[in-house]
Amino acid sequence: MSVERITLKLVGVGPMLMHSARLADPLDALTKAIAAITSKRMKTDADYERIAELEWHGGLWLAGGRPCLPPHCLKAVLVEGARRRKKGVIARAAFRADGPALLDYDGPTELDELWADQRFRHREIVRVRDALTVRTRPCFPLWSARVDATYLPSMVNRSELVEFFRLAGPHGLGDRRPDYGRFRVEEIEAA
Repeated sequence: MSVERITLKLVGVGPMLMHSARLADPLDALTKAIAAITSKRMKTDADYERIAELEWHGGLWLAGGRPCLPPHCLKAVLVEGARRRKKGVIARAAFRADGPALLDYDGPTELDELWADQRFRHREIVRVRDALTVRTRPCFPLWSARVDATYLPSMVNRSELVEFFRLAGPHGLGDRRPDYGRFRVEEIEAA
């Protein structure tokens, strides 16, 4: 079975909100830290600020301490675009990201500095189990990411993969799509 390589650049055409599933794990340290504060009956402003910070950290997709687009996100985006051509199952089997796509953005690289920069936070009131609450998500106003991947040319060709990502672009990636996370695609030729 032959395998071919492809490299694409996803370029954000609007801000992207990250939302990792990490905080769904009740054993995660951040989940426990949030629970310790939210269980308090009388919360202070400092408590609310700490909850926001912990949610923000828990929402980040990270690779080696750097914001990224994880492989499962890249595959989901590809499959979403492929479904528009009725090839979602084929694309899922044929495509494999080499690893996370590190995010390029104009801002701090240290997470504490990134949190301190208000441009990289998005706070919004959301409905959770019929109650309104405020959630804080990592936000990247201007972003891009290089995607290195392999695919099975016996199942899908290079131009189809590019088309699938392009079809997914207006629908976005991350949280609150399609209002957030929209992107365009550039194919990078192999060197």
